Amino acid sequence: MSEEKIIQHSQKAVNLLKNRTKSIKEKILGFLEEIVIIIIAVSITLAFHNWNDRRNEKEIEHKFLAGIKQDLLKDAENIRGGVKEYESTVGYYDTVWRQINNHKIDTAELDAASGALINTSYLVYDDSRFEGFKSSGYLRLIQDEKLLKDLMQTYSTDMPFEKAMDDQTFQKRSNDFDRYIGTKVPIDSSGKIHFSRLLNDPAVRYHIFYYRLALHERQTHKAELAKKMFALAGEIDEELNK
Repeated sequence: MSEEKIIQHSQKAVNLLKNRTKSIKEKILGFLEEIVIIIIAVSITLAFHNWNDRRNEKEIEHKFLAGIKQDLLKDAENIRGGVKEYESTVGYYDTVWRQINNHKIDTAELDAASGALINTSYLVYDDSRFEGFKSSGYLRLIQDEKLLKDLMQTYSTDMPFEKAMDDQTFQKRSNDFDRYIGTKVPIDSSGKIHFSRLLNDPAVRYHIFYYRLALHERQTHKAELAKKMFALAGEIDEELNK
């Protein structure tokens, strides 16, 4: 019932009480009849609005989950691809450390691939959809508590933490390279870093030992994050198919 109709019935109820031609019983019965009509009309109107609002909210939730699932899959693939591409760089540290321990330094091999000492592999992801949904106050629309918790943890904790650790690790590595290697090592006209000439320096050996472990750890953490993101995308898919 429209607002205009409700006003009409309200006015009719008031007019019934003012009508001097009707008995008190008739006034009361007529008044109650109009009130019942108004109550039923308002209840039906509110129920319809609530149903319509919930339907709109479900559409918003569904659209967000479908979009965030694609974001997760894309970012997880990129992270996994970055981990794989960086394996050769991490492997370089393994090779250098192994040759140091075996006392068999292949100078040609180590110098040819010494660019690995300054290669980076930062974690990059797109959280714009999540942050936009969150800032709009729409996270409340996600009814599945576990899914909501997993989304919050992934975007608010796990991904920012791994990104920060990448930033910290590679910045420190760059600073240490400049301090212990870059300012001391010969670099020829082709840009080749003759790193093997510094391997008797304890500080350089420690640099290799430390960053070999640190980069392996970074690779493992990011691979686990990608795995978790793929799992979360699957969890979202289950919710969308309910």
